[in-house]
Amino acid sequence: MKISVVCTIDDKYAQHCAVMLASLFKNNPEQAFAVYIITDKSPSHHLNKLKKFLEQNINEFKFIPIDENSFQNAPISHHISIAAYFRLLIAEILPQNLTRVLYIDSDIIFRNKIDTLWKTDISNFSHAAAIAIGMDNYPEQIGLPEDSLYFNSGLMLINLDYWRKYKIFERGCELIRQTPEKLQWWDQDVLNILLCHTWLPIDLQWNSQVFMDGQEVQISSDYKDRYERFNYLTAKLDPIIVHFIGGGSAKPWHYGCTHPFKYEYEKYLQFTPWKGTVSIGKPSLISQIRYRLGLGSKLRNLFQILTNKPV
Repeated sequence: MKISVVCTIDDKYAQHCAVMLASLFKNNPEQAFAVYIITDKSPSHHLNKLKKFLEQNINEFKFIPIDENSFQNAPISHHISIAAYFRLLIAEILPQNLTRVLYIDSDIIFRNKIDTLWKTDISNFSHAAAIAIGMDNYPEQIGLPEDSLYFNSGLMLINLDYWRKYKIFERGCELIRQTPEKLQWWDQDVLNILLCHTWLPIDLQWNSQVFMDGQEVQISSDYKDRYERFNYLTAKLDPIIVHFIGGGSAKPWHYGCTHPFKYEYEKYLQFTPWKGTVSIGKPSLISQIRYRLGLGSKLRNLFQILTNKPV
């Protein structure tokens, strides 16, 4: 059994994609994978490093460059690039003989085997996914029925035949063109609007988004039964797949990240060409020594005494 995996990235996420894939390979050592990397057309040193990493770890992979102009009107933000919308293209550009694929965001880490997830029956569904934690009241804001579940699109087991049949790319582009102001959560909103009530909810341990900025995501007591049904406690304490949701220091490659599973990212980083990379925002050794010894304040006080001037 070969598991087909697809990732959509730009140059900035090549390192994190490698770490995610390293965690996937290390936790599934006997499993064969076919990996597809959808990215932009720009040549990149980092993408070349990712390619070498894949050459050393698996036999089957392919980089698929696409034209960013297809999404020129799509809304983006400081940590969401146009590459996020590449998800809409998945069914169109992957080999037509593929009927299912596991889509994975690059801010994810695997902690165990995924064969059970891969074998999930999605023949009567558009895809399988986990609900987006803490967004239970959000569907109404984008025009979905009150009883709708809203899924996190960071990890999806996709029924490619379904996406092709119902023209997800074509309809998604049209939705972006018509109502870009409506899309607060970008292509995740697009997919939730197009695929409302067609997807299969799975346990949260397969996409644990419990923590953001080191704090547990707030959940309304009104939805206690829902979260118990999707095994929230297991997702919190012993997830199979950790998803580092949020931007900035919520990501494990930031020095200030306080996520309880941050060490998992650091562990698998050592199996990639980016081994030894310093976390973003980490102070230099000299700065750390000065801080611990209090040298900064001592030097300022000495300067003030010698010059008789306030600092």
